[in-house]
Amino acid sequence: MDGQYNESATTTMPASSRSFLQPIAAFWWAIAIGAALRIYCVVFTNGTGDMDDWEDHAQQVHDRGLIGYYHANSFANHPPFISKVSALILQMSAATGIPFRILFRTPFALLDAGNALLLFLLLPENRWRFFAAACYWLSPAAILISAYHGNTDTAIAFFILLSVWLATKQRIASSGAALGASLWVKLPGILALPALLIMLRRWRLRGVFLVAAAVVALLTYLPALIQDYKIVFTNVFGYRGLILQTATGVPLWGPSVLLFSTFTPIQAWPEKFLRPTLFLLEHSWSIAIAAMLVLFWLRRNLPSPQEVCATIGMTYAVLFGFSDYWAFQYFAWALPFWFFLPWWFSIPAVGLTSAYLYSLHWLFCGNGWLLGGWDFLGHPTLPFIVLGLRNLAVSFFFVSACLFLIVAIRCRRTSVKNLELT
Repeated sequence: MDGQYNESATTTMPASSRSFLQPIAAFWWAIAIGAALRIYCVVFTNGTGDMDDWEDHAQQVHDRGLIGYYHANSFANHPPFISKVSALILQMSAATGIPFRILFRTPFALLDAGNALLLFLLLPENRWRFFAAACYWLSPAAILISAYHGNTDTAIAFFILLSVWLATKQRIASSGAALGASLWVKLPGILALPALLIMLRRWRLRGVFLVAAAVVALLTYLPALIQDYKIVFTNVFGYRGLILQTATGVPLWGPSVLLFSTFTPIQAWPEKFLRPTLFLLEHSWSIAIAAMLVLFWLRRNLPSPQEVCATIGMTYAVLFGFSDYWAFQYFAWALPFWFFLPWWFSIPAVGLTSAYLYSLHWLFCGNGWLLGGWDFLGHPTLPFIVLGLRNLAVSFFFVSACLFLIVAIRCRRTSVKNLELT
């Protein structure tokens, strides 16, 4: 009887219900596959050179103390909290026998699950949010950065998304605290501050947000600042990233790709054009930050959570489009926010970054399963397909960054004219 009843219930289920359940089932399959791929990366792969660097950081912090390590290594640029956490993870690894690479990457793979959940919660309540959350969770870029790479950048997006979500619940102090906590791990979350303030329309709420963010951030910086504020400012706050190139000087990202690797080699540039161009490239990070601030200002009257997330996605795209200072894992800052933008940007952006990063990781590991050791210096040149993906990705972000600024300017002018007419 039970079997007969269930069969009858299935056959009488409305077609609309069956059509709804099918994408839900596909969504949960996507979640399971994404989780399995992250577990595989965390447990079975070695990670990039950053993974080795982090283990060395942890050892040095353990042996020398935090301030001593800052003095000993000018590249020790990670904030005090995450530096001490890495030393603690190293001790846990020694006590348990579990490799450092597994213990270090596991929290960030879990935070990436938080990114997918917060993305789902913040998107409008329609079928797109199931598709978007699944696409993010399955994107090779998100998987590689959170579970393979061996760095902390996935936490940036998590704390910014958490800050936006808490603000939608009117928990302003907690929202500010979330942004402050992002600075415990890495500094680029501060670039989203103007967009988060746009969402808060009253100055009192902005004040509460800023005070909470500052207090929470200082909780983990203050002991180190008291010990030696100069070295903290020099190493942590003074770090601006590196221009990533192969051993033979082939750039992996930035406007220099368009100028010197796509159109004309640097050796063929006349001196009168080369010097100002190199000056602009050297200051491309500052130029990109200035462009981001302009975009924040132009979109200051778009305070809804979805528009704020879109603004954050746009501004990080501007940073990637205009700056030569870049590393593989920086895409993690922006990946979930791109799903708040139109499909013509979000799908190609995630697709191109995923294809380019995976091709690079395949090349430097020596196999598509990413099981080999990371050999960056052993590949001074890039194969044609990797160069092609690089050129497409860099061109796409540069053009998109320009379009975002142009459209924002036009929309701003239109709204000003409408106000004048009324």
